[in-house]
Amino acid sequence: MEFAGGVSAVFTMNAFNTGGHRRTRIFGTRGELVCEGTAITVHDFVTGTATSHDPATAGGADAAGGHGGGDAGLMDAFTAAVATGERDRILSGPAATLNSHLATFAAEQARHEGAVITVRRPGSTPAPTPSFGG
Repeated sequence: MEFAGGVSAVFTMNAFNTGGHRRTRIFGTRGELVCEGTAITVHDFVTGTATSHDPATAGGADAAGGHGGGDAGLMDAFTAAVATGERDRILSGPAATLNSHLATFAAEQARHEGAVITVRRPGSTPAPTPSFGG
């Protein structure tokens, strides 16, 4: 992915794996975050240290198990925000949510078509609508 100002990133997602939980790796110039579903390890390239964190999870890794508690957490935050009127309980607004989905749809389109897909911000010059035919 290429962003304004020359910033680039690589995002790879696989819906199926033998490990159960999702695996995430985020690389930076000074370190790396590795999540193997139930533990998060921070590797500091500057100091050469690694620190592990074991956050509590609720439920199994799959959809039936609530994605490790993530589904319940999202719904709890949403219903609390609606009940109390406290918008700050929802950490991602409509624009960020739309942008993340547009990037995902474009990635799927690129996979199907073997092409680079340009994603424009909502409200800018319209981008072609993703199509998944064929």
